[in-house]
Amino acid sequence: MTATTETGSTFGGRWARWLSPGYVLLALGVALGVWLVFVPLGSLFYVALTEDTPLGPGAATLKNFVDAYTTRGIAGLFANSVIFASGTAVLTLLMGGGIAWVVERTDAPWRDTFHLLALMSFAIPGLLTTMAWALILSPNIGWGNGLLKSWFGLSEAPFNIYSMGGMIWALSSHYFPLAYLLMGPAFRVLDIRMEEAAVVSGAGNWQVASRVTMPLLRPAILSTLLLLFVRGIESFEVPRLLGMPARIHVLTTEIQFATSEAPPKFGVAAALGLGLLALCILGVYLYRKATANAEAYATVTGKGYQPTPIRLGAWRWPLAMLVAFSFLINLGLPLATLLWQSFFPTIAAPSLAVLDKAGLDNYRFLIEYPVFLTALKNSGMLGVMAATGVTILAFMMAWVAQRMMKHQGWILDAIAFTPIAIPSVIIGASILFAYLVIPLPVYNTIWILLIAYVTMYLPYGMRFASGGLVQIHRELEEVAEVSGATIGQTFRRVLLPLLAPVLVASWLYVFVLAVRELAASIFLAGPGTQVLGTISLTMWEEGGSFGAVCALGVIQIMPLIVIVFILRRIERAVRVDH
Repeated sequence: MTATTETGSTFGGRWARWLSPGYVLLALGVALGVWLVFVPLGSLFYVALTEDTPLGPGAATLKNFVDAYTTRGIAGLFANSVIFASGTAVLTLLMGGGIAWVVERTDAPWRDTFHLLALMSFAIPGLLTTMAWALILSPNIGWGNGLLKSWFGLSEAPFNIYSMGGMIWALSSHYFPLAYLLMGPAFRVLDIRMEEAAVVSGAGNWQVASRVTMPLLRPAILSTLLLLFVRGIESFEVPRLLGMPARIHVLTTEIQFATSEAPPKFGVAAALGLGLLALCILGVYLYRKATANAEAYATVTGKGYQPTPIRLGAWRWPLAMLVAFSFLINLGLPLATLLWQSFFPTIAAPSLAVLDKAGLDNYRFLIEYPVFLTALKNSGMLGVMAATGVTILAFMMAWVAQRMMKHQGWILDAIAFTPIAIPSVIIGASILFAYLVIPLPVYNTIWILLIAYVTMYLPYGMRFASGGLVQIHRELEEVAEVSGATIGQTFRRVLLPLLAPVLVASWLYVFVLAVRELAASIFLAGPGTQVLGTISLTMWEEGGSFGAVCALGVIQIMPLIVIVFILRRIERAVRVDH
């Protein structure tokens, strides 16, 4: 009888444990994460391994892989994708890393201004910067090429943006702020005393850089290169606008092309998508292997670390001017080109002679253009809903992982972080395939776009929420609990006030990303669910609407720049508080 009672008690205790709020919330978080991330990926495999029929996926087959990897020049697609992504990663790292070094490690002037300009550059959609570079460096209509030809008496355009080099430049000039934001913290915490010790030992500048600085920065450099490589692999705007006219096809454009054929070849697109996903997984594996012993590179310990800026002396102003010139080229030229062209109905090179033809016709056209108003409303709604959903979901997941279920929470964190390594094109295509198969009425609605956005940006929300929670000691919540506060009261009166700046920054950051998104939207947007990115692409490719597209870009960029200023103020407030 006693044994039975003890057994029943043990059994009941296990059930009570598994039904505790922590385990229930953990299970719900894992289930939601799996649904958002792995159900679409499962559908990608399913569609790749089944026949395309008018009624959906049919019998099992390997024909999709045969078609994808034998009839579409797969070797060229892989080669172009890898060259494009690798070149972009290296050039972007050099540009952004150089600026990060100047801002974080030196006493150069204007460093705070450079930081703000980097954030502004990040807010501008890649589609718009690509369009601007086409207007500047096109061999036929580019005003920059025209200016250089007249200055130097050239018979041919010196630059051709419709080339592999042009593609790498266009994407690097857009992504260099990302490299800056990633490398900045690594430079900020690098203890200069190690370099000083090397100098005292007789090492020259090159030896210090190659034997001390670069080895210590290896994890940061590798992780930045990885993320930039993945962003290059998944890039859609640049290959679509600049690569396709030059017949430089990559995996992302080929996947989208397969889904837009008549009839659509979803199975082939899924098979190509798996190849693209394999490239990203390989990059993640190589990164994890290369940084397996990351602790060996730590320089910030409890032994009186204090960052010290490098004194440049006579080089302060020349180096600052060089960085300013970089921003002038990468940020100033595209913005000025978009703004200038927005006042002219046809291509007009910057010149005082054509000022009398400037007007607001493009802006009036957009205001009266029903598709633009619909896209503006959709982008705004999706931005608000995605930012709100991601911020709330990430906060709840991070709280469960770090507070309630600290030992098991890594599972939740790992699932939520997985989409960071999945190209947006794959997320868009796999969600399209999933909801063509799953009987839920979200296909061709704004909700399928929202699902994609939440999936893509959940990792960013988790990083904000997790970073904020780490800075708040658990004892503050324990004091509230001892005082009789419920979980809800602890949330409202303790956590939310302390986390408010971080949560607002997370919301604004995700909003900016959602409003400028294109790669996933191109697969999921329908006749009534167009967004600003998709109609901008359509208007550009139709031709004859360059001025209207630029006006649309100016309207889209202005509020994003305002949001960047707000983010900067929040960042300053958080630094002061800590």
